Amino acid sequence: MTEIKFLYRILSIIEPYLQDLTLVGGFASLLYSVHEEAENDDNPPLITYDVDLASEGKVAIKGEKSIHESLEEEGFKCELVGKFEEPILKYYPTEKTDSEYYVEFLAPLFGSETKRNGKPDLTQKIQTDLSAQKLRYLDLLLHNTWTVHSSNLSALEDYPDLAIKLPHPDMYIMQKVLTLSKRQPMDRNKDYAYIYQTLTYFRKNLKSLAHEYEKLLTNVIWKKWYYKFVAIAQEVFDTPVKDGPIEGSQLLDDVTPEMISSAVMNFVSNCPKLK
Repeated sequence: MTEIKFLYRILSIIEPYLQDLTLVGGFASLLYSVHEEAENDDNPPLITYDVDLASEGKVAIKGEKSIHESLEEEGFKCELVGKFEEPILKYYPTEKTDSEYYVEFLAPLFGSETKRNGKPDLTQKIQTDLSAQKLRYLDLLLHNTWTVHSSNLSALEDYPDLAIKLPHPDMYIMQKVLTLSKRQPMDRNKDYAYIYQTLTYFRKNLKSLAHEYEKLLTNVIWKKWYYKFVAIAQEVFDTPVKDGPIEGSQLLDDVTPEMISSAVMNFVSNCPKLK
């Protein structure tokens, strides 16, 4: 799979920094499929073209090259996206054959979305030459992360192994649900599918995964987010005629809206009860 090879190319270039970065987004859902706790699924993973890497904050330089320098040296160009004072940075391969693919760095957004001067607070310097886009709820994805090995993927079993950090699956699902309203329609539809796929991979462990949310309820802010997550999940997935099941099923082979609604609502039913 071309997208898997692209992901491996990126991760091998920045290998010294893999313990400082967590792979989020669509590729995380794909890699859940080869985690040791995952169940086999007949449906092929939904294809994604962007590598999203999240950092808790500043990342110390390791060796002689920063992340930016490492990517540039291996043929990636940095492009500015957006018309803001602090544009979002994305890295694209210079080869035209890989023009669909890109890499983006992310960091949690704490507090207000605007600065004191009223301008949007969009980016954070995680290295002197590298800015990450700041996003609300991203800190959930950096809580209690899992690790998966690249050699678990059949397409990469003959390549040097890399240890890749992934969000805990329940945090991944929660963050996806919380950000649905902020997403563009096509991206939102993909998120419906990623949520279902992730639940399918861990269908035998849904109860234990759901109870992981209890650890969030001691944090005042995360407790509010948890309440919001449950409410949104019920609103978007509670019946097969809602957008989540309908739009998500259109992106997955042999998956019906009924299957998506049932999977999500089964997971929600096992979540800690609201008090």
